[in-house]
Order: sequence, then C-alpha cells, then structure tokens
Amino acid sequence: QGGLFNKKIKIIFEDSKAEPKLGVSAANKLINVDKVQVIIGAVASSVTLAIAPLAEKNEIILISPASSSPKITDAGDFIFRNYPSDVLEGELVANFAIKKNYEIASILTINNEYGIGLNRVFEENYKKNGGKILSNDSYSEGIKDYRTILLKIKSLNPKCVFIVGYGREMGTAIKQARELGIKSQFLSTVNFYDKESINSGGDAVNGVIFSSPVFDPNSQKENISLFVKQFSSEFGIEPDVWSAHGYDALLLIVEAIKNSSINSIDIKNELYKIKDFPGVSGKTTFDSNGDVIKDARFLVVQNGEFIPYKEN
Repeated sequence: QGGLFNKKIKIIFEDSKAEPKLGVSAANKLINVDKVQVIIGAVASSVTLAIAPLAEKNEIILISPASSSPKITDAGDFIFRNYPSDVLEGELVANFAIKKNYEIASILTINNEYGIGLNRVFEENYKKNGGKILSNDSYSEGIKDYRTILLKIKSLNPKCVFIVGYGREMGTAIKQARELGIKSQFLSTVNFYDKESINSGGDAVNGVIFSSPVFDPNSQKENISLFVKQFSSEFGIEPDVWSAHGYDALLLIVEAIKNSSINSIDIKNELYKIKDFPGVSGKTTFDSNGDVIKDARFLVVQNGEFIPYKEN
C-alpha cells in the first residue's frame, strides 16, 4: 500500500500453534512489548476467545479472518471478524436441506468447539423448519474408523447426513459410508473446501454439497486475479478461502486507518462504519457486534473438482 500518513506499516508475526496458552503469551508480547494497535488473528476460535479479553481490556483491535465460533459475537467492542459465524453457515445449510426436501437427517460432527457449535445451530434451524433428526453423533479428531457410527446411520436411512469436521477426516468418513452402502446425500460446510477431502475420499465424495463464502480463485475481477497471481507466485500454491479473508482483514484495517488515524479507538469506530467493502473474499459489512454480514454460496464436488452448485 506504500504506507499510511507517511509511515510504513510494520507487521509482526507470532504463532499460537492453535493453542490458547501460546496465543495469550503472544498477544501479551504484541500488546505490552511491541505496542501494536491491531492484532489480526487468530485462526482457531479457541485462541481468539482466549486473547479477546486482553485485546478488549487494552483497547486493541482484534480481527479474526477465520474464527467462526458463535461465542465471538459477544467477545467485546474491539473484537471483529471478517469471516462468517457458524450461526450463519449452520442456518444456511439447514435451510438448504429443507428446501431440497432432505427433511430427514442424521448429524455427524467433530467433537470440538467448531463441531459442537455447528451441530447445535443446524439442529435448531432444521427442526424449526420441519426437519426430523434421526441421529446425532460426534467423533474424536484424528480417528480413522467411522464404521460403528456409520452402520447406525445406515440402519436409519436418512435422506441426508450433515457432516462437519476437517477435510481428511470427512473424506475418509464418506468413503467408508459409501463402502457400507449408505446412499444419503452428504451436506457440509466450508471446511470441506479442502483438497484433502478429495484426496482421502476419492470418487466417494463426488456429489457432496457444502456452503462457502464467495471467494472464487478463478474470478476475472481485477483485484481477485491480481491477489491470486501474487499469492501463487509468493507461496507456490493457490490461495484458499482463509487466505483471502486474511488478506482482506489487513485491507479492512488499512481502510479504517485511512479514514481516521492509527489510534485503536478511531480504527474501531471506522470499522463499524464499513459497508460493502469490496475485498477479494466478497463484500464486507460489519454489524453492531463486529460480526461480518457477507454473502455465501454452495459448491459441489464433481469429478474430483469443486464447482459452483446449480439448482436443478
């Protein structure tokens, strides 16, 4: 960006390793030693929630480009995220399932804060709109054999299975489901947007439908194509949804500073004013809680590729 107010932007990197204790230690250093006005992060919701009280107490902006826990909504006035809450995604998939007449479902989610949050939101909205839940199960992160739970699901024969977790695990679970003869439609969320889903699931994951923010690395829009080109050149891989949100988080801070000052209170006030900011991850607007209001879309796996889902 060439700096702001004749000053260069200095970026200081710290790594929480997705561990709350390390995140708190890193945040303390950034706030008390480096004297930052803004922290971009964290990725894991558990870390963002752990460092949010520090940011709030010290009146430091904390903006997460990846944390989706509903608890972040009430974390404080200085806490923002430009990545959608699980509440939005869970509602979106539940409403989609009912719309497509998948009115009888089983739920299979990872047993952590991410999975529990989406499980709760999906079930609540699905039932509210007339859906019936036949089973609701969770699994531990890292397991490789899902057959016990899947045999239970097979016996119930739901029209759809709402599955939540991480790419490799979901791919493996769906592959085992198909091997057992489960023919239900699998629905998921943005974490399925990961090549590991396809690598571990193979042909079995063809037809899986999942929600995602609107970032499209193949877009011809100038700002997106330039971002993809520069990112790919720098890191040797194509940017994903989370990379796009990380990039936009910095641009949002720059926009707020341009319109105010480098004081965190001024930055906070400007962030709340942002409406339809044209980032690479889509248009961004913040609500009164610092949560993002953002469009989403559905994708489907077809012949081992992620493509936009089209209504029949």
